Amino acid sequence: MNETNEMRGCLTLRVSDREGRVIHEQPCKNRIVTSGRLLVAQLFGGVETGAPPTPVTHMAVGTGGGTPPQDDDVALQNQRGDRKEIGPVEYVPFADPNSDGIMRVRATLTAEFDYDEANGQGDDTDPLREAGVFNAASEGVMYNRVIFPDVTKTNAFKLTLIWDIVF
Repeated sequence: MNETNEMRGCLTLRVSDREGRVIHEQPCKNRIVTSGRLLVAQLFGGVETGAPPTPVTHMAVGTGGGTPPQDDDVALQNQRGDRKEIGPVEYVPFADPNSDGIMRVRATLTAEFDYDEANGQGDDTDPLREAGVFNAASEGVMYNRVIFPDVTKTNAFKLTLIWDIVF
């Protein structure tokens, strides 16, 4: 038996109004970048020198969407606002129907950009077009990057990012 371990991810963008109604929801495929794959490998096997890596802890959104995600991406093209801390991670084992029933684990990460966060202001009114997962509130390692259709973020709604990563 030959097994492959293809990490893969999917971001669900959820836009909710002030009454809590979901007014838009869209799945978006992402790209796990090389720095993210190295992060997972180092968390698994450790490092011989330097500080050990830390798990992912934050998400960010940005307005750069002109270039599709590439393996060598290490940051969003144009991050807007501060990174948001990820809530508790949910881990769910499941039989992968695409791999002859091999058991996989889905890690679900969630972060919420509230009504007053990541909104365009002044000269920066471009819509949001990208998101990423990071292992620090600033700097750190970007695990993955996704681009998505324009979302014009205002204080009329909150944006929830739900990221499913399959191992």
